Amino acid sequence: MDLSKSTKIAFIGCGAVGKTLAVALSRSGYSVIAASSRTYKSAEDLAVRIKNCTPYESIPKAADQADLIFITTFDNAIEHVVNSIEWTTGQAVVHCSGASSLDVLRAAEMKGAFTGSFHPLQAFAGVEDALESLPGSTFGIEGQGKLKEYLTQLALDIGGKPIFLESSDKPLYHASAVTLGGVLMGQIAVIAQIWEDRLGVEKNEALKTLIPMVRGVSDALEANGIPEGIAGPYVRGDVETVQKHLEAMKAVGIIEMQMYATTALAGIKFAAQRGVCKDADVKVMTKLLNTYISENPIEYN
Repeated sequence: MDLSKSTKIAFIGCGAVGKTLAVALSRSGYSVIAASSRTYKSAEDLAVRIKNCTPYESIPKAADQADLIFITTFDNAIEHVVNSIEWTTGQAVVHCSGASSLDVLRAAEMKGAFTGSFHPLQAFAGVEDALESLPGSTFGIEGQGKLKEYLTQLALDIGGKPIFLESSDKPLYHASAVTLGGVLMGQIAVIAQIWEDRLGVEKNEALKTLIPMVRGVSDALEANGIPEGIAGPYVRGDVETVQKHLEAMKAVGIIEMQMYATTALAGIKFAAQRGVCKDADVKVMTKLLNTYISENPIEYN
């Protein structure tokens, strides 16, 4: 298998991830020549952004044009797409799922295709914003031999930082990514809703205040690392403030209080590592958080 920047690349799946990666590769000198998607318009939208890229209504026809096929569909569609293509020996197929192993590409491997995965550890809202945030992002890479080397260089060429995974790593890798991404988004949404319900600030207006704080937290961690970048009442050993927080969140709702308490409990060891608060205060705060968690279970009807 001979892979280079001139290798013909097709993208199957033209949502935000597919479009962003395709455009980023094209701008870095890679040859993206074909696109197909669940809807033809999505393929057209991608192709119009890249010179000499042709949209196809037929996924198998788009794949036929290329030596390397990126599958950037929803995870539950990857295996179906792979099974719809007539693979040839020497082709390569790469999915961009963080959770799926290479098993979903087995039909291609059985026909002689090389298989790999290339997962951008980034949130994709819109293409232009995603292209700006892509440099510096981590890419989880799975694969062997020349394909692994190629994907590594590809990540570097678009400004990424490659890390290497085994199939057994994928569930934990993706769970950690979702905790940092989707779960964090959910937490921010909960806080914005609290501001609307209890403080009288419409939730999307609240976001305008909250998002700069999220950026500031990221900047502090990036600049100072762990544990020096950790801040808050847990670092200071401020037991009284923590109890006030728990009571205030409990008054909003048990789920909201549990969100606060479990997250605080998970991170308190890093706050303790700062060495600012007393060991005794860490023990008191830990016991307090555990007590609120155990004595206020979430009940479902």
